[in-house]
Amino acid sequence: MSQKSESDGIEIRPAGIRRMLSMGRLREQPTTPEQVAAVWQKAVQSAHDAEIVEMSIDGALRSAYDAGHLAALALLAAHGLRPGGGGGHHEMAFAGTAALGIEALVDLVPDSEEIRGLRKGSMYDPVIAGPDERELAIQWVRRTLPAVRAALALADPKLPSLLESYP
Repeated sequence: MSQKSESDGIEIRPAGIRRMLSMGRLREQPTTPEQVAAVWQKAVQSAHDAEIVEMSIDGALRSAYDAGHLAALALLAAHGLRPGGGGGHHEMAFAGTAALGIEALVDLVPDSEEIRGLRKGSMYDPVIAGPDERELAIQWVRRTLPAVRAALALADPKLPSLLESYP
């Protein structure tokens, strides 16, 4: 997580975040707690969509992935960050979130890649995903979103009252 230096109040970012900023993979973008909460709300809605029993498996996989991606974007925004432009911005959202150094999110990149693979397969491959893949994606969301919400609450004391719980 970002920290303030006691001597001068300047924010100190983790080395991975500084490296991503210097490479243009992340960019600084100030946001308000209300803006962060709005992105979080989209993540929660996508998570709920993924759990709709009547939704197709492909739709559920896309919604589960979107929920995790939006949650990562919300956490980056709470730290005044967003992915840089160009290709790989989804991956950078997850990598940037993991680089914040939050213990509960250390496996976010490999876990998100697995879910992204399911989503990509459901969109572009003729192989039809089944109920097991859907359940895997939903379980990922059920682990990831509460961890992100806890990190959001730590990032800004104004956020907890603005954030809907999930599940």
